[in-house]
Amino acid sequence: MDARVAIVGPNGAGKTTLLKLLIGTLDPTSGVVHRHGRLRIAYFSQHHVDQLDLTLTAVGHLKKMYPGNSDEEYRRHLGCFGISGMTGLQEISTLSGGQKSRVTFAGLAVQQPHFLVLDEPTNHLDMESMDALTTALKQFKGGVVLVSHDERFIDSVCTEMWVCADQKVTKFAGEGIKDYKKMICPPEDN
Repeated sequence: MDARVAIVGPNGAGKTTLLKLLIGTLDPTSGVVHRHGRLRIAYFSQHHVDQLDLTLTAVGHLKKMYPGNSDEEYRRHLGCFGISGMTGLQEISTLSGGQKSRVTFAGLAVQQPHFLVLDEPTNHLDMESMDALTTALKQFKGGVVLVSHDERFIDSVCTEMWVCADQKVTKFAGEGIKDYKKMICPPEDN
């Protein structure tokens, strides 16, 4: 539950496919994936904007996806993610990319997950939002598996890396993202 894993590798190597196997939206072609029956996993897709109903408000989105609270409770919750005041009552289509990401993160938090699986969570985020996400992930009491191309983010959040390449996933033996970068782009001899 305290895992902080970055999955790295070239584009097209299967990183997102691995995440979908972890969350159960894909079944393995061979082998078995075991998940605890009561484990709550929240998934942030790199295409999260495509999964939002842009005609709803941020409050309406939370209400539809996670029913059971009052509008005021949803507004208060969204405020914790920087969607405050009238912004929570605007159509999602009018929000910036970063604000749409914040609405999605608010939805993840409503689920009270034990484990977060994040696919390119820093896309569309400004530096302040990236710093807030980094801090939140460090304080999160559950596990985190993420895919990101942001070296600073990986270095700040993750304690181990898995390399996805050649249809395999292996734990990286080096000391972090800088060692991985040296491995894939060795310095040229002069």
